[in-house]
Amino acid sequence: MIDETSSKKDDVIKDTGDASVANQTAEREAVEIVENVAVTSPDTDDSASAETQLEELNEALLRSQADLQNSRRRAERDIENAHKYAVEKFVKDLLAVIDSMDRALELATTTDGFDVAMLEGTQMTHKLLLDTISRHGVEPIDPAGEPFDPQQHQAMSAVESADQEPNTVMAVMQKGYTLEGRVIRAAMVVVTKAKAN
Repeated sequence: MIDETSSKKDDVIKDTGDASVANQTAEREAVEIVENVAVTSPDTDDSASAETQLEELNEALLRSQADLQNSRRRAERDIENAHKYAVEKFVKDLLAVIDSMDRALELATTTDGFDVAMLEGTQMTHKLLLDTISRHGVEPIDPAGEPFDPQQHQAMSAVESADQEPNTVMAVMQKGYTLEGRVIRAAMVVVTKAKAN
């Protein structure tokens, strides 16, 4: 009887792939086992042991249902994360291009006699690139003037400053980026420290 039930369970899971159907099947199996125990156990002093077996089977059923529900939730969360962060490797590779464009724009704005049309075209391309990655959940971390956060910033050096409070980001050497709220590259920063007495 148990072999027939387990093969039915395998067929149901294969055919439907639905966890709720598997859950219902597990409940039916437990009820059949409990009924078999109740039918086969004599009505003597073993009724206490039959009740104990019934309680154990009920607990096992509840545990299996909880495990099934936890597995379902974990699978849903893994699928959601896979969709969210599928482009992470591509974005990391693209950050070098964005950094190069940032440096080119800095150089173009500080150089005398730079072609204005070329500068405008580069600025438009840079803006288009940033808008495109922003639509896919990528946001820059540019923390100048903010308190130092080791979760999002990487301190490259510390400089004494009387103007700003200690542990404040004084300068950003390289912007950081997040993808859907997850840091994919920490911002490289210079942090202030208290003046030595």
